[in-house]
Formats: sequence, C-alpha cells, structure tokens
Amino acid sequence: MKVDLQFYYIPVCSPRSPSSPVKENHQQSKGDSCTLGSYLSNVDPWYNCNIKSLGRMIPNLAKMQQASNERQKEPFISDIISYYVRTGQQPVYFAIYFVKISFNNITKEPVEEVFLTHLDMEFPEFRHIAASVRGDKHRKSSGEVCGAMVSMNYRKVTLSGRDIDEGISVRMTGARINAIPSNEAEDLNCLTLMINETSVKTKNNTVEPPKFRTSNIKIRTLERRSFTVTLDRDDSRTYRNVQSIEVSPCVDPGYSVQKTMRSKYKLEEDKDAGLSKYMNKGLPLPINTFAGIIN
Repeated sequence: MKVDLQFYYIPVCSPRSPSSPVKENHQQSKGDSCTLGSYLSNVDPWYNCNIKSLGRMIPNLAKMQQASNERQKEPFISDIISYYVRTGQQPVYFAIYFVKISFNNITKEPVEEVFLTHLDMEFPEFRHIAASVRGDKHRKSSGEVCGAMVSMNYRKVTLSGRDIDEGISVRMTGARINAIPSNEAEDLNCLTLMINETSVKTKNNTVEPPKFRTSNIKIRTLERRSFTVTLDRDDSRTYRNVQSIEVSPCVDPGYSVQKTMRSKYKLEEDKDAGLSKYMNKGLPLPINTFAGIIN
C-alpha cells in the first residue's frame, strides 16, 4: 500500500565542504573514496575503462560546451549512462543492510536506517588516544588496548555455511563495518567488522586489527559512554550519543507480506509457506553491468 524509496548515487570524486569548496578531505582522498565504484571496476572492465579511469575528469566533461555555437552541453554523461543502462544485462547484487540505532537518552526514540557500503562507529573521547596507539610501535607489539568496553553478539559466517552465534566483550576506540568486499572473489552477502585496536598477531609477527565476518551483529556499550555512528561515509547521516546498534540484512517487502498473510491462517510461523518459500528473503540492490557476477 505504501512505498518508501531511497536513491543511491555513485560519486566520482571526494566530497567538498560547502564552507571551503577548494580544500578537500586529504585523509579521505588517500584511501578509496568510492568503494562501490571500485568494486564495479573490478567486476566490469568496461566500467573500469570508461568510468573509473576518468575519475575527476567527469565533472568537467559534464560542464563542457561547444564554443562554436549555442548548442546545449555535451551529452557525454547522459549518453554513457543511457548506454550502460540499456545494454548492461548482467546484474551485480549488493545487499542492503538495516540498522537500528538506540541512544543513551531513553526519551529519544530509536532510529531505523539502512546503509549500503559502510557503518563507522567511534568513541570521540578516545580519538586522540587511538591515533597515538597507532603511531606507537612498542604499544602495538605489546598488544595494549585502550577504549570503551562493549559487548558484541554476532552470527559468525563460516566457509562451511554453518553459521555460529557468538558473543564477546572487548575494549575498542571504534570500529568499521564494511558491506562491500575488497575484491570480487569475496562474499558480497557478508559483513566484515574491523575493530580499532591492535591485539592480534599474524604468522609474520605483524599486528593487524581483529576482523569478524558476520551477517548479523549487535553492539552495545557497557559503560557510561556513548559513541558516534556514520552511515556510508555521509556526514549528514551521523548519529551521536548512541548506546547500541543492531545490524541485519534488509528483508524483501514481498517476503514479509507473504509471511504476514500466512500467519493469519496458521499459528506456525517458523516454516515458510505459500509464495514465501520460493522468494529470496534478503532485499538485494541489483546494478546491471556488462560482466556481472552470479550471486
């Protein structure tokens, strides 16, 4: 009966602050400013050649005008997008994730949001401490950890497909949840959680942040501290004074409707019935390409 639409766009350069249009976020520009676009370029050579390789030139191409006459702007962007949309028939399916954000203030209602690529959480009071720990090799090697104590309950994803529910308590200064893998060989239907503390040693005697592969996760602070959550690296989608988050894959509305209709006639809600057993429970975001992947 009702539809809630949210549109995503893929940027081609780092965002600029309205107050300082010339200066850019150098910290962000050093890394990958567009994880989704980079993944598409790994999957689709045409996208990599015609879109990713142009990068920062695309905004200039969109503003080009012919000096000889008074024609409209060069239709390069519209032409290349329409060509890609019309002829790309092999979709890449990206999972959309739901997050419920609860706040320290009990009078404030929890927020329900979605994200596609990243969820960043940070304890602001440990920001400078975390930077000093990363720069101190002696503290890295000794495995010292500072930060706030949090509890994590998550479903561990295994190669065998037998997911395991686990729960731990750990100190952290922050964490990042990545929904897009670093290469096309990894699982797209899996979240990678990286904690901002360095207490895990590899076989090469190097220290790396702990990583967790999961499909569902709940994180809750155990102290009188709150953290900040930013979705998809978008500063306008930043939430402060957060006490807990719950992350899980979005469920297809059609699947939910079928389950609701069935529950009216049967008391058993654990088993799928009707059309719901033929439907995919997750809600994917398909992007058509020339060389998509089967997912």
